[in-house]
Amino acid sequence: MHIEVIMKKLWEIWNHIRRKDAVWVLLGLLAVSLIALPYAVLGEGCYVQVHDQLDGEVLNYMYQARYLGRGNVIPQFMNGMDKASMLPPAPLGVLLYKFFSPFTAFAVMHWLCLLAGFLGMYALGKKLGLRATVSWAVGCVFCYIPFYPVYGLAALGQPMLTLCGLRLAEETESKTVKRRRWAGCYLGIALFAACSSLTLVGYVWVAAGLLWTAYLALRGKRGKTGYGPALRVGGGTLTLLATYLVLNADLLRSFTGKGFATHRQEMVLRTAGHPLASLRELFFSGGSYSPVYSAGILAAAVLLALAVLLCRDKKSGASGRLGAAWSLIGLVCLCALLAVLWNCGQVVSLRLSVGGMVTYFQADRIYWCFPFMWMLVLGHVLEGVCLLGECRTVSAGAGTREEGGLSAGRTWDRQWPRLAACICCLLLLGIEGFQILRDSTLNKNMRLMLLDGYRQVTWESIFMEDVFSRIDGAIGEDKEKYSVVSLGIYPSVALYHGYTCADGYSNNYDLKYKHRFRGVMARELEENEETRRYFDEWGNRLYLAGAPYGINGMVAKGQSGYVDLDYDLDAMNALRIRYLLAAAPVELSPASREQTDLTLELVEGSPFTEENAYYQVWLYRICEK
Repeated sequence: MHIEVIMKKLWEIWNHIRRKDAVWVLLGLLAVSLIALPYAVLGEGCYVQVHDQLDGEVLNYMYQARYLGRGNVIPQFMNGMDKASMLPPAPLGVLLYKFFSPFTAFAVMHWLCLLAGFLGMYALGKKLGLRATVSWAVGCVFCYIPFYPVYGLAALGQPMLTLCGLRLAEETESKTVKRRRWAGCYLGIALFAACSSLTLVGYVWVAAGLLWTAYLALRGKRGKTGYGPALRVGGGTLTLLATYLVLNADLLRSFTGKGFATHRQEMVLRTAGHPLASLRELFFSGGSYSPVYSAGILAAAVLLALAVLLCRDKKSGASGRLGAAWSLIGLVCLCALLAVLWNCGQVVSLRLSVGGMVTYFQADRIYWCFPFMWMLVLGHVLEGVCLLGECRTVSAGAGTREEGGLSAGRTWDRQWPRLAACICCLLLLGIEGFQILRDSTLNKNMRLMLLDGYRQVTWESIFMEDVFSRIDGAIGEDKEKYSVVSLGIYPSVALYHGYTCADGYSNNYDLKYKHRFRGVMARELEENEETRRYFDEWGNRLYLAGAPYGINGMVAKGQSGYVDLDYDLDAMNALRIRYLLAAAPVELSPASREQTDLTLELVEGSPFTEENAYYQVWLYRICEK
């Protein structure tokens, strides 16, 4: 008897707690903050994904912050390149790099985006009628997907943007509530634009906003709602577009021909592989930086469909959730198909014939929306399973159920559907969570914190503060008087330490400069067809190439040297290059040495390295023989 009373009281407390959004929000914020905890514990010794972050985007933030409001040129990048060549994907993040050190700014930006991602997904789930527990679980899983922090709210902000759009389309009675809600929605939309990229994902949401505005206007014309929702959603779409345009003024200036002729003009488009293979890849794996982990969710949706079909219980509401889930899955299929078509042979030929920005515009990046849509599918599936379990429980216990959810005569027959539903939900979340945590940076950072012998590439191992302090001393000259170039080392490393770099990583820089830089290694490129095509037909990585590593910016210490390099030292000198930072010993070819009065002289102290450094830095001075 006492156990029954205790259980009833605990059930009442649980029902009370789960109705309190504040509790779930706090628990969710704490849960997603764990992802950022290693930044505080390990500092610069924590693991950070290097690709497209430490080799490029972090430097874009740093130098845009350094030259904020100061001209149109960044002197240290590619010997002085237009600001449009170093555009950060989340412009508002530049302010963090203005007031904090680069690592602190990176960590704070990641943490703030995680909080925004959870709050947006939780609030959107509640808006769509999902229970608090499901909204909380989906919000946490969504934030644990290993999105790249440098891209800001491009992925994590999509729930917030969707929620703002839904609220703008609503009608409310109170004028005060209207003004506050609409102002908050427009502010949220502007925030998303300020913390995301127009070319990565913004164009997708601008297009979606226009389509939704047209749909609402059509409904209003038919007299179902009036034109108010269409006008508000249209205003939100214009807010989104206007914010993008204002914050991408440098990009627009380069597109209008007032800056420079972009190297993208020489990019060679490649058609996608087999369409079905590409479609399968997008559907089950996602595109670049947009992992979807869809297999488990899709399997759960199929099983739920079978369960609903067998139960034939329309009162549960599970069928409605299932319908919403499959509608979203169909939308993912349609978007994936559009992405595949954009890179098929006929469309590529059409893009080439049109020319200009259309040629190299990556409309297939609609796949950036796939993780968000799959998380919505996950939410509807979980809610459907819960509704199905509750309905079967109520049916089994009809006539004996007491208020509060407990009955004196409750039996196992009445409880097993609810228990089965809980187990199914936990299994699905476990499968998704295992896959996501496997790829998460938290996984590697937890090992760094707990395992003494575990090693990973970290912020400090890439940027090597102590190593470059010694290199600065060995050079002993003002960094503004010369340029450096890197071989086997990401140019971002030297740029991080304030050197003027002749090389760099950019998706939009001066075509003429590419041709000048190519002259340094023209003969070397001709000896390796794969490297030549990589440089000539893509070219975003304006790096030195050399046998045996090609264009590789992560040649770890202890590797064999570069041999028989056919470089033009006179072309280097014309680009003000005085120092070469190499990840391994460098040997020029006899032809290169004979055709010039210059030589490479190894600087005393080389190679520069330390125990935790990823690279050895062999420092060469270009000087007269």
